[in-house]
Amino acid sequence: MSYSIETSNLTKVFQQVKGYRELMLHPFTKKEIFALRDVTFNVKQGELFSLLGPTGAGKTTLIKILCNLVLPSSGKALVNGFDVTKAGKQIRKTIGYVLSDERSFYWRLTGRQNLKFFAALNNLFSQQADKVIEQTLKITGMTDQADNMFKNYSSGQRQKMAIARGLLTNPQVLFMDEPTKSLDPGAAQNLRKFIKKKMVEEQGKTVFFATHNLPEAEELSDRLAIIFNGKIKAWGTLEKMRKTLGVNRTYLLKLETPTRQTLTGLDQIITFDKSKYSISNVLFEKGSFEIELKDEKITIADINEKLVTAGGRLLSCVLKGKSLQDVYQKIVN
Repeated sequence: MSYSIETSNLTKVFQQVKGYRELMLHPFTKKEIFALRDVTFNVKQGELFSLLGPTGAGKTTLIKILCNLVLPSSGKALVNGFDVTKAGKQIRKTIGYVLSDERSFYWRLTGRQNLKFFAALNNLFSQQADKVIEQTLKITGMTDQADNMFKNYSSGQRQKMAIARGLLTNPQVLFMDEPTKSLDPGAAQNLRKFIKKKMVEEQGKTVFFATHNLPEAEELSDRLAIIFNGKIKAWGTLEKMRKTLGVNRTYLLKLETPTRQTLTGLDQIITFDKSKYSISNVLFEKGSFEIELKDEKITIADINEKLVTAGGRLLSCVLKGKSLQDVYQKIVN
């Protein structure tokens, strides 16, 4: 298995500036802020990996270290096989970085003129630059708007231009720091589709996507990590996190023309041991209810058997997978 990103015990400590009073009373005491603590995870080649966490959790600091903009205090990080502390130049040639805002663009220039400027900063000139710019504009669907003034672009078009800029060097890994933060719901959804379909599935890029938007991370991610207070609390697939954290299985069952006696009998059977089962959201008129299995040894087949014993006739039984919101809340709380 080859990885685009690997980290091991990655730690970043910032020295906090002290006020005059602290300097006078404690001149030799250091005040340190841990932005990252022993961060360890990996990202496979060609996958969309989401980094999820609240504001101030350490997402941007981690991305800056991986992009060789900030050096770690300790630990190890490899991007495309290059060590961030030793091979910064090689790393910068193989990555792209997309921010959540567009303040670094020149608003009085056209989109194409902006891309030419940033291409020159990446040592791309003349015909080579023109060819690369046309390719990135085509990928992002911005060819028809390329000669419009940047200040006249919509929020979605500006974000696409930011992606086009990140693709100028044809990077193997694209880092995206909350790229949908300032977008309206429609533009954000279009951008998510673009990233998933164009960047990952068609272009085969590895996308490292930082966000605090839970539904967004659940929709996009092949795998993900949850960071809180500078620590990776869990990472992997959502299903793996559910199992690791012991988030219980919940099923939605529907009965055919149930009687109140049936549901009462079933409730008595199942809730006899509340450490193993619990029933909720009972809608008698619809014949539906939810049951949560708290014991890994218990299967839904056991419940169906008890249901038949109680005189019920089952129409449907659907597993309600716990959402990322449930997993996230359990980790944070």
